[in-house]
Amino acid sequence: MRVGLWWVASSLFLLAAPLAWAGDSDTAVLSRDVVVSATRTDQPLSQVPAAPTLLTADQIDRTPLRGGHQVDDLLRYVPGVQPSNLSSRYNHPTAQAVSLRGLGTRPSTLRARDSSSRLSPGRSGLLGSWAMGGVIHIFTKRPGFGPRFRSSTGLGNLSTYNQSLTTHYGAERIGFSLDYRWYHSNGFIPVPSYQRGPVDRTDDSRHENFSGQLAVALTRKTTLTVTGRLFREDRTFGTLLSQASRTIGSVGLGLEADTGAGGRWETRLFAQWQTFRNLTSQVAPTPTVRLSEFRDRAQTIPSNDFGGMGQWMVPLGPHHRVVLGTDVRAIVGQSEEEIFNASGQATGSTLARGKQVGWGIFGEWIATPTDRVTVIPSFRWDWWNNFDGVVVSESGSLTKPPDNVVTVLNPKFGVQYRVTDSIRVGASVYQAFRAPTLNELYRGVAFGGFSFLPNERLNPERMTGGEAKIEGELLPHRRLTFRATGHYETIKDQIMFITRNPSTAQRQNVGRTSTIGADVDLTFQASEHLSLSAGYAYADSTIISFPPDPAREGLRVPNVSRHQVALGLTLGHPDRIQLTVMGRYLSKQFADDLNTQPIADFVVVDASLQKRIGKSLRLFFDAENLTDRQYIATQTGQIKTLGAPLLVLGGVTLNY
Repeated sequence: MRVGLWWVASSLFLLAAPLAWAGDSDTAVLSRDVVVSATRTDQPLSQVPAAPTLLTADQIDRTPLRGGHQVDDLLRYVPGVQPSNLSSRYNHPTAQAVSLRGLGTRPSTLRARDSSSRLSPGRSGLLGSWAMGGVIHIFTKRPGFGPRFRSSTGLGNLSTYNQSLTTHYGAERIGFSLDYRWYHSNGFIPVPSYQRGPVDRTDDSRHENFSGQLAVALTRKTTLTVTGRLFREDRTFGTLLSQASRTIGSVGLGLEADTGAGGRWETRLFAQWQTFRNLTSQVAPTPTVRLSEFRDRAQTIPSNDFGGMGQWMVPLGPHHRVVLGTDVRAIVGQSEEEIFNASGQATGSTLARGKQVGWGIFGEWIATPTDRVTVIPSFRWDWWNNFDGVVVSESGSLTKPPDNVVTVLNPKFGVQYRVTDSIRVGASVYQAFRAPTLNELYRGVAFGGFSFLPNERLNPERMTGGEAKIEGELLPHRRLTFRATGHYETIKDQIMFITRNPSTAQRQNVGRTSTIGADVDLTFQASEHLSLSAGYAYADSTIISFPPDPAREGLRVPNVSRHQVALGLTLGHPDRIQLTVMGRYLSKQFADDLNTQPIADFVVVDASLQKRIGKSLRLFFDAENLTDRQYIATQTGQIKTLGAPLLVLGGVTLNY
């Protein structure tokens, strides 16, 4: 069954997907002065009305999270982006949830990356249903000229091992790259000691990832790209009988050309297939008296995903560019469940399946009538169809949910004005929509005696919002930069888990939610050997309308902290020795829609020490949760779950 998906990485419309729907990646080089827009169009940062956050390859390499175990770990230090407090390396499925500005949780993407950027909702809506709350671009390098080889090996506590191998070769008209990554960790016991019982054990995790890319210059201006990826993971979830495995394969084919005078076109096709097997258990005699467990259900969830896109960008004189494009996607998935009783005997089975097709047309006009003004109107039209749904219950009764067809037009408008050479102001207004995924419609899960039910009658979400920003450089050469952004969004029919009773929640459309917030970012390059960064995000996300139960109005949206702070300090030089220390703070949030399960605020500190030896070797020593602080990351029913403890990882990287 397809995990809720927004195309958030790499080649965006084509190959981006959450971990469970891992996408292939295209290539782009980001500098701190250029950002790639939602249509994959290069724009100077000084001409972007939105407020993108850029993470270059150098910045990523400084962190202890550069290993690419999961992107959600890296995103924790981007204020305004809130991955689940549970690291997907240990106790979460690979499709990790990310909340951008408190607009609800959506999956993030695992990729070996060269650089990444984050666009707020005001500039991501051109990606359609899979990017309503923002978009994260993740870029990998094209094969460079000549042969290159990179190997990295790390060992740490919690029986953690990490090995990656990368080889590139590039000639004048052809290049290829091959990447292999292997990761293993025994993890930790996620249940706190005061709730722990004989049934609890560590949540070990291991995965392998193999990917390749071939680029061929058919002509001087036309390039053909072929990509492929195979991903495999196995993990447990804190008890002997709670296990999962996932296999994902994907291929992609792209063709792009430079038409001269700044124009270009591209077309891409992709296919992806996945099998997810999930074994769950129930703890006996009760979830809080954890003496034994029994197999509850065995899920087998195959899915297939196909699509493509085409895009054309044409300049209309020196001050105008127009982008037109279309994309299409088809998804087929099902969930088969075998149900067991307390004695381990199979008592029945269930089946749920469905199909989705989406088609979109988008356009954008980038106008710079003067060197101080940038105006960007855009639109996206979507047609979405959910059909052929079937639900077979344990008793054998068959239900065919009605087909659901939605057509929607979403306009957007952004403007930026350069007040001085170093100060800019900008604003955007926008609309967007997100269709419910097959996962949300048809697949249920259970954990810790608590059941999360799907809802085959969900409607799409609709968002309306706006943002305004001021940004600039207070010292020459971008040594001191700042940005302050305010935003307001409302979502009609937001999909959330609504508590039905003490042991069950079901996905439902909430009448309307709203988020008002602000982001502030500062960076200071004091010298070649000292840099500092600070970020703060405020997001007040509340339910403002819920006709089925008005008593819920005014409650906070779950899993969103009102206050988030991220700090960073880097000392030294990467060519010699360099120390990076990073800290983050999240204020109190709630794990449920009733706001009865508070998650206390916490601070986590990470650090990385790197030493270069000669031309090709680099030693590294990384520590996550440096103070080994024990904190509650979330709660499911009555059972609390700990955040990741201290992880110390040391190793060596070879570049040739």
